[in-house]
Amino acid sequence: MSFTYIGDLSTDRDKIRFNLQDVTASSGPRPSGGNFSDAELDGLLTLEGSWQRAVCAGFEALAAQWMRYANYTIGPRSEQVGAIAKNYADQATTWRARWGYGQTATGAGSSAVTRVDAYSDDVAADAVSGVGSSEYEKPKWYVEYGE
Repeated sequence: MSFTYIGDLSTDRDKIRFNLQDVTASSGPRPSGGNFSDAELDGLLTLEGSWQRAVCAGFEALAAQWMRYANYTIGPRSEQVGAIAKNYADQATTWRARWGYGQTATGAGSSAVTRVDAYSDDVAADAVSGVGSSEYEKPKWYVEYGE
């Protein structure tokens, strides 16, 4: 299992590790103290399409891993590790709300559409393709009113 962290945030893997706080070898955010491997982070990046969404998936994975651990009390000692899963799940929700599903890395979910046909106001009638000799190739207004 390879672990690479340069620390200058110049790579997508560095950005993912930084935001997951998985920056110290053998002292990672997993319940065992382990790190995500480079291959796992590269896989998340490929599946998600952007480093931001890979961070979302990383938080979701951490929440799932920490869910196995419950709060418990033994004598005077109490461990409240169940809240860790909730915190990671909350982070995943926050990141998904910002970067979402199916959006591009820039966060743009849609783009403006310019209509260019015989019924649009943005184009001159003679600029519309399909105005030919047959009445079936001409826009309806052209057939009814002529030039």
